[in-house]
Amino acid sequence: TQFQPTLKLVNHFFDQLYDVNRMISFTEIQKINQRRIYKLSIQGNFDQITADLQLNTAQPDMILNSDANKRAYLVGAFLSGGSISSIDKSQYHLEIRSNKIPYLRLLQKLLGEFNITVTMLNRKRTSVIYIKKASEVSDFLKIIGANEGMLELEDKIIARDYINSRLRLNNLDMANLKKTSSAGSEQVKMIKAIRGSRIFQTQPDKFRFYCTLRLQHPELPLSGMVGIFKQKYQIKITRTGINHYALKIREIYKSLNN
Repeated sequence: TQFQPTLKLVNHFFDQLYDVNRMISFTEIQKINQRRIYKLSIQGNFDQITADLQLNTAQPDMILNSDANKRAYLVGAFLSGGSISSIDKSQYHLEIRSNKIPYLRLLQKLLGEFNITVTMLNRKRTSVIYIKKASEVSDFLKIIGANEGMLELEDKIIARDYINSRLRLNNLDMANLKKTSSAGSEQVKMIKAIRGSRIFQTQPDKFRFYCTLRLQHPELPLSGMVGIFKQKYQIKITRTGINHYALKIREIYKSLNN
């Protein structure tokens, strides 16, 4: 393995369970990935070990007769050939590597039983099964009992979703502000063009009040116009009423320019 904690964990289990001689060795740091390869060598009677792990079973999936065994099998699979992308990245990726296709298909089947969909990819020297969905990566960590990692990932997902939601809302606010400003400027242009006409002078006071306010506040949305209308003229009006005046301005403008 390239991961020293994995080696220490396996060595600890052997120390607790079996009376065998063990030796740990490691290579020089590799130039490609700047890591060592750690090796645990064992000498002794393997009959009990092979019996416990059922390594001589013809069908490996015969030993997977309970959820506990399936979870343990997945723990071993991840420790031996698994990796997960940094949770600080925007995309999540968990994979398990092996050069044995039947073994990976067995893992694919097991994960399917836990409602996790994995994809298999064949590379030059090895093959992998991988999970891309953040929710399913979290589910996998929960299945193998990596609860601290699962909670840390969930915190990252929640934080990233919150930030993305705030960005979307900010973008929406900016788009609405731009749209409101554009609509207000257009109304100012039309009001200036129609306010000297006879048809404008025959309109109700409320309509002409609105036009005056719009000239003074071209940037305000409909809700803002409702508030200032009541504040300045003590007249209660709805957004629908304000919108009606906006449509009326356009109608008069078009009639005068046809």
